[in-house]
Amino acid sequence: MNSTIQKECRKPLSAEQMAVFDRLSNLSVELVAKLAEKKQLSSARNMTDNELAKLFFETQLDRTSEMSPREQRKITHLNESMIKFAERLKRLGGTCRASKAAEILGVKRQTINNRLKAHKLLAVQIGGESKFPLFQFDGNRMVDGLEEVLSLLGDFSSITKTSFLTAMYFFDDEDKLNVIDALKKYGTTGEHMTEICKQAVLFGHQVSR
Repeated sequence: MNSTIQKECRKPLSAEQMAVFDRLSNLSVELVAKLAEKKQLSSARNMTDNELAKLFFETQLDRTSEMSPREQRKITHLNESMIKFAERLKRLGGTCRASKAAEILGVKRQTINNRLKAHKLLAVQIGGESKFPLFQFDGNRMVDGLEEVLSLLGDFSSITKTSFLTAMYFFDDEDKLNVIDALKKYGTTGEHMTEICKQAVLFGHQVSR
């Protein structure tokens, strides 16, 4: 076991933490029994943490839900999509909490909230918490031009904005250059920024149809 995790486990837990810990312990006992009944323990032992969390989610859903199989499949698909999205963000450099984003930019926490509301900062919901993709920062500031692009994308979901920034390729001479990398490489001057802004507007029209 990781030594850091061991040290954290030895710290005294608050009453609130103990209450949640007890619930999770009881739930784990019941879910492990269900996995044993379904003969899935062997495969569970070799899973990654994300895979095991997904299996626990699906087992609990199956154990307690009165939803139709179709509704269960829909929720399971959404869960799988969020896990894949979280893993993709990790490959793109990871994320940080609002307090760290404020530290990076040298501003107050309230300023972070204000920029989010003004569509000048990107945050995604992971595990019920707002996380800030690190790819949007360049040192102690936002990537040049990113605030303008985010403003053009407006009210689109954080997943949609992330896809536009990291999985869209608009440059014929550099077909593997995505939007965020183009902003980091060329900044706000020249034809790349012009093309990005044009595509952001077109993207908005296409998605909203």
